[in-house]
Amino acid sequence: MSLNFQRTRDLLSQFKFSDLFIEELGWSKPSRQKPETLKIENKTYQYQKIAELSGVAIFEVTAADGKIPEAKVRNDIYKEINKLIAENLLIFITAERTRSLWYWVKREGTKTSVRDHLYVKGQPGDLFLSKLGSLVIDITELEHGEPTVVEIAYKLQHGFDVEPVTKKFYKEFQEQHQKFLLFVKGIDNEIDRRWYTSVILNRLMFVYFLQRKGFIDNKDLNYLQNKLEQSQQKGENHFYGEFLKALFFESFAKPESERDLSVQKLVGKVKYLNGGLFLKHHIEEKYQISIVDEAFEQVLDLFGRYSWNLDDTPEGKDDEINPDVLGYIFEKYINQKAFGAYYTRPQITEYLCDRTIHKLIVDRVNDALSDKYKPFEDINELLIKLDTNICRSLMEDILPNLSILDPACGSGAFLVAAMKTLIQVYSAVIGTIELQGGQKLKDWLKTEKTEHLSIEYFIRKRILKDNLYGIDIMEEATEIAKLRLFLALVSSAHDVEELEPLPNIDFNIMAGNSLIGLIKVDDTAFDTVGNTKQGNLLQRLTADNYKAILEEKNKSIELYKKHAFIPGEEKLPGGEVGTHQDARLLNLRKSIDNLNKESQKKLNLLLLDEFSQKLGIKYEEVQLTGKSQKRVLKVEDIAALKPFHWGYHFDKVLERGGFDAIITNPPWEIFKPQAKEFFAQHNELVTKNKMDIKDFEKEQNKLLQNPIIASTWLEYQSQYPYVSAYYRSSEQYKNQISVVNGKKAGTDINLYKLFTEQCFNLLRSGGECGIVIPSGIYTDLGTKQLREMLFSQTKVTGLFCFENRKTIFEEVDSRFKFVVLTFAKGSTTTEFPSAFMRHDVQELQMFPSDDSLQINIDMVRKLSPDSLSVMEFKNEVDIRISEKMLHFPLLGEKIDGKWNFVLTREFDRGNDNNLFQLQKTGETLPLFVGKMFHQFNLTEESSPYWIKESIGRAILLGNKKDNNQILDYQRYRWVHRRIARNTDSRTLITTIAPRKVFCDNNSTTIDLNKSGISNIEMIFLCAICNAFILDWLLRQKVTTTLNMFYVYQLPVPRLTKNDRNFNDIVQRAAKLICTTPEFDELAQEVGLGSHQQGVTDETERAKLRAELDGMVAHLYGLTEDEFSYILTTFPIVNATVKEAALEAYRTFAPIFGDSQVAF
Repeated sequence: MSLNFQRTRDLLSQFKFSDLFIEELGWSKPSRQKPETLKIENKTYQYQKIAELSGVAIFEVTAADGKIPEAKVRNDIYKEINKLIAENLLIFITAERTRSLWYWVKREGTKTSVRDHLYVKGQPGDLFLSKLGSLVIDITELEHGEPTVVEIAYKLQHGFDVEPVTKKFYKEFQEQHQKFLLFVKGIDNEIDRRWYTSVILNRLMFVYFLQRKGFIDNKDLNYLQNKLEQSQQKGENHFYGEFLKALFFESFAKPESERDLSVQKLVGKVKYLNGGLFLKHHIEEKYQISIVDEAFEQVLDLFGRYSWNLDDTPEGKDDEINPDVLGYIFEKYINQKAFGAYYTRPQITEYLCDRTIHKLIVDRVNDALSDKYKPFEDINELLIKLDTNICRSLMEDILPNLSILDPACGSGAFLVAAMKTLIQVYSAVIGTIELQGGQKLKDWLKTEKTEHLSIEYFIRKRILKDNLYGIDIMEEATEIAKLRLFLALVSSAHDVEELEPLPNIDFNIMAGNSLIGLIKVDDTAFDTVGNTKQGNLLQRLTADNYKAILEEKNKSIELYKKHAFIPGEEKLPGGEVGTHQDARLLNLRKSIDNLNKESQKKLNLLLLDEFSQKLGIKYEEVQLTGKSQKRVLKVEDIAALKPFHWGYHFDKVLERGGFDAIITNPPWEIFKPQAKEFFAQHNELVTKNKMDIKDFEKEQNKLLQNPIIASTWLEYQSQYPYVSAYYRSSEQYKNQISVVNGKKAGTDINLYKLFTEQCFNLLRSGGECGIVIPSGIYTDLGTKQLREMLFSQTKVTGLFCFENRKTIFEEVDSRFKFVVLTFAKGSTTTEFPSAFMRHDVQELQMFPSDDSLQINIDMVRKLSPDSLSVMEFKNEVDIRISEKMLHFPLLGEKIDGKWNFVLTREFDRGNDNNLFQLQKTGETLPLFVGKMFHQFNLTEESSPYWIKESIGRAILLGNKKDNNQILDYQRYRWVHRRIARNTDSRTLITTIAPRKVFCDNNSTTIDLNKSGISNIEMIFLCAICNAFILDWLLRQKVTTTLNMFYVYQLPVPRLTKNDRNFNDIVQRAAKLICTTPEFDELAQEVGLGSHQQGVTDETERAKLRAELDGMVAHLYGLTEDEFSYILTTFPIVNATVKEAALEAYRTFAPIFGDSQVAF
């Protein structure tokens, strides 16, 4: 059975839901269609079965008062109907059949969760149909539905999934991009040539899009192909130089009244589009470019191999190219060029829009109409209950003033998602106005329909003008973002006459550095900057002062936006009488551009003053050898950073306190010179991933023999130090450096950390942020201060963590974890909903729910007092176990009268490598490294390095005199592996190191004097740390590196030899550790005699380890269910090991009983 997408849309929009399911989705007619009545809270409701399938029924539910009932009543109705038929989908409908709420309760074991979707007459149906496809699949698969019906449901869902065709088309598009590049002549700079190839291909796709919609030259569907053929008949290789230039610059970018007759004859009938898309690119101004016809033949051949459906309504074909596909092509192309930027799946962009934009709209309506209405709980309830008052408030105040920003917009994925979210709201409001609005609103709508042939086009144009803002440091990315938004706009037009000039969104979507620039501009400083004894360094601006300049700029932009909606002729203040709309817009654009250029110079001088005078930052010119040469910063150094001055460009938004919503997926890269990235531009060998560091260094040294490459390399490196200094010292980024235990942590500058704080800076109080960032935001020591900011100055509304096992982000390691984080500025967090280690992006739809795990901030502060790291709790059991463990003191806590715990680092392989020798001699001692030990034992690995004992000893003594005193390296010591992933079989790996070894930074050891801990107590500590329970706790926090702070935050009972169970634990652990001659003295101290009493038989060792795990579980007061649960969280550990530990727990239960263990 085939699926007719258009008829499916029509039946949905006509509210013929029974026909939709039976005729299009393959369901059966119901056996019983008679309406049934039920009463809830003294109100009457009718439910009628409209379709059924394999034990699943679909009901339409109506109320006697004609309204959709409240959420509580909907749930009560579901419970009543559920008694009759367990699996059902309820469609609540208003009496006039203009609003519907689709309600299904999903069951997962004992848990249930409501999934509801609103559809209002007048809304575009595609987003809803996509959700309906997923819903039907879930329902039918649950009851083993008929294969044909499941197949149709998949078709419905996949008809809106552009990923398969995107991957296919993108692969071919990439190949074509590489081929086209070779045909571009006249551009000697490789970067510019690649960029310009992108510019041309993007323009061609846009024109191809228009031609396939029939919007060019009297509906010529093969316009470009025909024009190429005509050009070739006149002569070879004139298509680019003569035809395309005329089409781009003299047609799309120029009003028809201003076009030369020869141009009109050459290009035919082409609509003026404006929008900046077809203005001359600065690359075109810079070079004399030529491209042969063959390049265009190949491109048009590629386009012709696909089915182009150019409405915003896909048809579900396998080879279909629609605006969404083109959008994702652009995004994937941009992200391959931007380091640390990745393609964001639509489920994530839609989720963040819902959690931010919808919430803001609901909150604002509740605030505006609090005296007339009970607060609305969510967007569905609001749209269900739309009336004249709500519509007026939304259209006149709330929607026009909503400001939505993506400060790292890339190709515009989040902005397009935000547009779609707002379209749903606008459409519902306009549909309500048409059906039941007040006369004033109806008159307004009538006027708009008279002036704009397409109301859909008008809505999208208004959203672009009023609501969306985007910044990206890559100018090429902002060009594509604008193109993508224009595609979304033009796709809503059904006839060429519905096309209006594109709004110039250059004032909203701009290129610049989001992280550097003035958020607030000092009026007085601006007015005086640049004045010197030699006179004003800058050209004098038309206005006299900053406020006047802002006023002039804003007035011009407002006029521009206003005239973008006024077709025909109108008098422009200061312009000609009767100037046509096209010419008016062109004049205004030039005026604004000139004002911005001159203001930017002054603003850069102000920023230079902040760098140099306030922060004392200098430019550091890196040298091939020796120290950098410092010099005074110049304004050119500031301009090179492409600063974006928020306080100037978006002053109106910031005057209101900031942006209402920020949604973004910023770069995730560390800010530092990338040698491999740089040298890859000069030698293809460097791009090989398998090249090790030594080979790379050899290749680098060869390349640096070239003086041009050497000079460029030094210049490249010199771009970083002064910017790093700014990020570390600016008040704007005061939460970037964390102090943990009195030491600075996480001094590496990561772009995602900077963007998180900048989003906070740019939000208004009460504003909502949704951001996609690495999981380090809740675990890493370097983000402690950002967590403090989030907990104390925002309300965290959701933290959903994915592990990338299902490749949600391509080209990212499958073990990598990232977070979808939402928060509201201007409040505090006491607890927040969370989900960790999720794999399926579809799960976001159900988050947060009543069942979401709430993380309590007080518990975070108790478990991680120094770092505020958030543990990856999965469920309530995790929290209960953690609370039990918190009865014991943390290892970092100093307790009088007990042994304590102070970690130390002896030698660092990164900083002390000059001390290391590769060969053993009679004067050297081994460097004890992580690979040389595992839990309770030494491995067979030998030391990679040796250190001369006299040198090592002198370094450890420091300023102390050497009196042949016994130092720590000469004693037994507790040691742990620093490099440890929480996805490995075990994470916390500790043992006792033999005497006479030096430890490196990855085998962190203990300061024996400061700790005051005995050998026997260290063995006890080793037993506790190697147990499953402590490992489990640590795995909730650690990602890849087990820093000292994580160890300090482990709750450990401080038992000593007089405490019950202490000796039993020590004896077993000692038998596991003391198995070689170097541990003979330790064995004697414990009472074993020698290492020969240690246990080497693997079966016996496994038994001892199981007993230790069982005893330690009892120490912490775990129940059998709790311990069993912990064991399930170690999936790589052999099942027999876990079964033995559980059996040992049962064995020791009578011995431990319910006794409380002291510290």
